[in-house]
Amino acid sequence: MTEEMIMFIYSLVNAVLNNAQIILAMLLVIMVSACFLGRYIQLSKKLVLSSLGVLLLTIISTLILNFIYTDDITNEEYFVMSNIMSMAMFVYGFIFYLFAFKEKKFIRALESTLCFYLFSLYISNFSQISVIYLAGGTEEIYEDLYYNNYATGPLWLAISSVNFLLTLLLFLIAYFGFYRPKKFYVISTPYRILFVVWILLFMIVPFIPVVLPSEEISFEERYRLMSFLFGIGIVLLGLAAPVIMVISSVERSLREKNKSQETYINAELEYIGQYKKQQIETRAFRHDIKNNLSMIRMMLEQGHEDEARSHLADLLGNVSSLSPKYVTGDEMLDIIISMKADKMDAQNITFDLDGVADGGLKIKPADMCSIFANALDNAIEAASACSEPYIRFSIKRTDKFFVIKIKNSATGKTDTDKLLSSSGYTSKKDKDHHGFGLMNVRRSVEDCNGILKAESEDDSFTLSIMMPRAD
Repeated sequence: MTEEMIMFIYSLVNAVLNNAQIILAMLLVIMVSACFLGRYIQLSKKLVLSSLGVLLLTIISTLILNFIYTDDITNEEYFVMSNIMSMAMFVYGFIFYLFAFKEKKFIRALESTLCFYLFSLYISNFSQISVIYLAGGTEEIYEDLYYNNYATGPLWLAISSVNFLLTLLLFLIAYFGFYRPKKFYVISTPYRILFVVWILLFMIVPFIPVVLPSEEISFEERYRLMSFLFGIGIVLLGLAAPVIMVISSVERSLREKNKSQETYINAELEYIGQYKKQQIETRAFRHDIKNNLSMIRMMLEQGHEDEARSHLADLLGNVSSLSPKYVTGDEMLDIIISMKADKMDAQNITFDLDGVADGGLKIKPADMCSIFANALDNAIEAASACSEPYIRFSIKRTDKFFVIKIKNSATGKTDTDKLLSSSGYTSKKDKDHHGFGLMNVRRSVEDCNGILKAESEDDSFTLSIMMPRAD
């Protein structure tokens, strides 16, 4: 095998690894946006396939390069073309993110492209300096890499391999550790700023030896020092800052989870209390029913029909009081509505319930609370600000779904796309601890294979929840 053939194989494998690393990095940013930034985005097959456009871009760039440079290309020319191609990759990344997000497309695409750029820059610098250091860190190695064999040869293959393996490792951790099990821990703004500052410091500090005068430090010492700083920095960056942020995010997520569990526990306690009360009243009614019926019979025998009718009406009223006030066909939903009905009464909100989910919704109690407790809380909050507050809860049945609509009065239109597609969207001042209700509702509905839609008018807001029927 000739030397040219060997160098061609090196270049080919290097190009494959670089393209694979870029695709993984683009998708990794998507998962970071979903799991840590609170963006509503799904890693769909269509999205994954569109990221493969990087391969097409590489092929087109290679053809153009071969068309322009029919003779051997110099390292300087290849360096310029590589930078142009890198810029084209980031432009493609921006377009990719522009179509990936459903709300605030331009801002989200800009944010993600910047994240993609910083990640690529960080991984690239770390890999290059580490390989140079492990290869000996001499000036000859540096010149061979950047002047004699730019982007070709075994050392560049090692750099591309480190790039790819690090990105693959982070991708697998994000996918199997957070995205797939739906562990979403939204990082608050102060920690995001801290992380950006941390990255910038990490990118600047290790390069301080580069600006030191050559008479004060040799080339070998310069790169050994840079590699040492990167070695220390990778530990701090990879452990300290992310661990602090994730711990903070987990605590915040646990607070929200505890709130949901508290709602569920309160609902169960409410149900137990109501059940005990009904049992006591039922036993008392059974104890008295024989005497009351005997009294009615005696009244009728003695011709006191009016008194008998009145007494019978009282009995029927007592029977009605023993029946639950709200019946939806699902026991857990009955409890949640009963709890929220007390809150509505306290705020003079008119509440209407129409329809029954015969057979029940077949949803886990935790998901039931996450969906309907949050949805009703939002409806109560919006309706309470109106002069004529109301909430209408309706259940309809189709061949495959239960369609549940919660309509409430409102004081103005709401951006429904923003409301359902981003976290932290709230009118409350405490944005760090509010604005996640409908995000949780949407995720819980989709976990149950349901569909969530929202419609907003000038004076009303309607949330439609379509849940698949079990039968």
